[in-house]
Amino acid sequence: MKSTKNQLPQSIEKFLSWVCKDDLLEEILGDLQEYQEELTDKPNWKKWIFYWFQAIHFLRPFALKKVASYSSYNRIPMFKNYYKTSFRSLMRNPLSSFINIFGLSVAIGICLVVYAFFEYDYSVDRFHKNKDEVYLITSHTNRDGTDQQFGLTPTPLGEMMHNDFSQIEKMCRIEDGNVVMKHGDNVFHEQVRFADHEFLEMFTFPLKWGTAGSLSDVSSIILSEEMSIKYFGETNPVGKDILMIFGENRSKAFKVVGVSEAFPEAHIIDFDFLVNFENFKLSDTSFDLNDWSTFVNATLIQVDNPTQINSIKQRMVKYKALQNEVEKDWAISSFDFVQLHDLHLKSGKIKDDISYDASAEGRIALPIIALFMLALACFNYINMAVVSAAKRLREIGVRKVMGAYKRLIVIQFLTENILVTLFALVMGIFLAVTIFIPWFSGIADRALGLQLLDGNLWIFSLLLLLFTGIVSGLYPAFYISRFEAVTIFKGSVKFGKKNSLTKILLGTQLVLACISVTGGVVFTQNTIYQSTRSWGYAPTDALYMEVPNYAAYEQMKTVMFQNPNVLSLSGSSQHLGKSLTTTMVHLANQQYEVEQLSADAHYLQTMGLQLKQGRFFKENYESDKQAIVVNELLVKNLVLKQPIGQLFEIDSIKYEVIGVVQDFHNYSFYTPVKPTIIKVASEEEYQYLSIKMRKGTEKNTFQAAQTEWSKLFPEIPFQGGYQEDVWGDYFESLADMESFNKAIAFIAVLLASLGLYGLVTLDVAGRMREFSIRKTLGAKVKNIAANITQQYLLLTVIAFIIGMPLSFFLVQAELALVFAYAKPISYLDLTLSVVILLISLLAVIFIQIRKVSKTNLVEGLKVE
Repeated sequence: MKSTKNQLPQSIEKFLSWVCKDDLLEEILGDLQEYQEELTDKPNWKKWIFYWFQAIHFLRPFALKKVASYSSYNRIPMFKNYYKTSFRSLMRNPLSSFINIFGLSVAIGICLVVYAFFEYDYSVDRFHKNKDEVYLITSHTNRDGTDQQFGLTPTPLGEMMHNDFSQIEKMCRIEDGNVVMKHGDNVFHEQVRFADHEFLEMFTFPLKWGTAGSLSDVSSIILSEEMSIKYFGETNPVGKDILMIFGENRSKAFKVVGVSEAFPEAHIIDFDFLVNFENFKLSDTSFDLNDWSTFVNATLIQVDNPTQINSIKQRMVKYKALQNEVEKDWAISSFDFVQLHDLHLKSGKIKDDISYDASAEGRIALPIIALFMLALACFNYINMAVVSAAKRLREIGVRKVMGAYKRLIVIQFLTENILVTLFALVMGIFLAVTIFIPWFSGIADRALGLQLLDGNLWIFSLLLLLFTGIVSGLYPAFYISRFEAVTIFKGSVKFGKKNSLTKILLGTQLVLACISVTGGVVFTQNTIYQSTRSWGYAPTDALYMEVPNYAAYEQMKTVMFQNPNVLSLSGSSQHLGKSLTTTMVHLANQQYEVEQLSADAHYLQTMGLQLKQGRFFKENYESDKQAIVVNELLVKNLVLKQPIGQLFEIDSIKYEVIGVVQDFHNYSFYTPVKPTIIKVASEEEYQYLSIKMRKGTEKNTFQAAQTEWSKLFPEIPFQGGYQEDVWGDYFESLADMESFNKAIAFIAVLLASLGLYGLVTLDVAGRMREFSIRKTLGAKVKNIAANITQQYLLLTVIAFIIGMPLSFFLVQAELALVFAYAKPISYLDLTLSVVILLISLLAVIFIQIRKVSKTNLVEGLKVE
């Protein structure tokens, strides 16, 4: 801030002249100037601080101006008049009013969907009272040169830590298992959760019936409300028995001691059946509580104070050494603790976690889409607001003649605009509650909603109202208020003739619409591409079923082999699309993490995997028990020039590579193919029976398999299906994604078209007399059409030149975020997007051209 010996800082003078009485201003300034000589040697910044301090010191009540401009009239009637004028303006122009309100309400509705999404996402599993004291223990492991975090932990870890650390109040291990549940005629395959008895003390799952403490009894079971209704109907089942079948000759009757209340909507961690952790020995007879080489799904601890977790973390070296001593292939580099409060949001980076995060992409994409739509709506509103204001020039002129200065005109238009935005907010809430949120909930598979009594919702709505109202109304208010009364009444205002900003806004709308339409087109193409992409094997004409043991496998194999529709059968420990295990292979003193599939000698041919080099396994070929077949990706990653004959070490046993198969997908196309080995499984490991059928006999063979199963195992429900249906949910999600992108593209085109409609309407309204004169002089409709269109031609071309490459890069990034194997964006996709948008824009312009052609010449010449 500059100041001289004879002059105060200008900011001080302006401030004092604004707030102080005129008759005292000269005296106050004089007093301040007396300090000039004392401050001559001081730096400018010190002078600036001193002057401001003294200026504020002079601000006494007797020296302040009375705010005459505000006290001379009552502001309530003023704003009441503004709202009345605004409402009348809306009624006089119903079409433009509807377009304004509808465009804003759609954008606001989408913003409320994003709010509902984030409200749900950030509240997942946060209803637990102990969410700040409960921690999931995780382990960090270096795999192939990258640090990976796992939710799995060594089996003995939790109990040992509970004994070693006084800060740990409670400990709970969690393991899940598949069993058969039976009560009366109700027999189903189910998943049961094995947990220590403190599970219901650490988590807040209130019981509808029974007591949580009963879980300490190893023969007790607690049901979810859903499972209680499924097996016992609406009656209270406490005290009744339910049979749990773990396998052949392994079953146990449990007494129902509790039924949970319905779980909150925003949850991931829950249970269907909850039994004491000790029962896991029945599910896995080889299970050893003291074995550091085995892992449980989760180990959780509860501490007295969250600040104690750092001291516990520093003392975990002991447990790392115990685990790494027995499991060198799965050496843990460190342990970490994730607070239950944050577990859902962090679980996307934790492998094999009891919670999971399917919202990472949504947290990025949805806010961007909402901002896109809000920008389109605001740009559209700006253009339409300027158009509608053209009919109010005389009103503005009269107000200025009556003494209204520019600031009051701006306040008037902003006030009116906020009223319009308020109508849009009400309509947006209605659209969100009745259409957008229910539709998006079905796509996202989560129960989203708006709690109308939620204070945060109303704060968000108020901020959205003010932001949208001010952003969309600021430019029209300043643009309109700048006109002078004289030029308005002389009729010399060239309204909108050279308004470049509205055209820039329209160009931006076209770019955003181009991106949205390209996304809709590309994702539609990708849906088709993903549905026809090869899985790397032959899922058609294949059937699978789960078997409890090898004896059941042999029985089903014998009866199904007699079916004339069956071409081949095979057994496996894992199955494509259902399960694979992870193992470590050693090569040249290096270790690599790979996926492993164990099966019999016929599995690869039965499932139709394509051999690229070498050979498949041979039946009853003893040496093949130490042979493996690998996929192409493993060969590529390890840079094996001659893979056949290569020796790998797995669990201290040497295996020879005898074949290489084409890469195949074990997961959906969202997940990339992983390096995989296939080895011969021992018969006692068989858990699946796979069948290759004759074409056209799928239905009959499947029914025959179910019938034979019911005869052989009447107490065990059949569990299996068509191989091509293994990823049925994946294709449903693809269809939902396609619908979502099409809807966004449609809304973007609609809002961009409305913006163009406003701009063309502005142009036509300001040139109606000109067009009438042209028609009088003999101009044809095509000449007028060319005249209207030509000024938007260059704008549209520039928008497409910018929008096409921008669309390519942004949509390409979105594809990479969603799909592991996406169909590349082609020039045809971009061209199709431009054509769709161009047709929409031409339709909008055609409406205005038709309006001009239908206008009566006399009426057109009378336009002022």
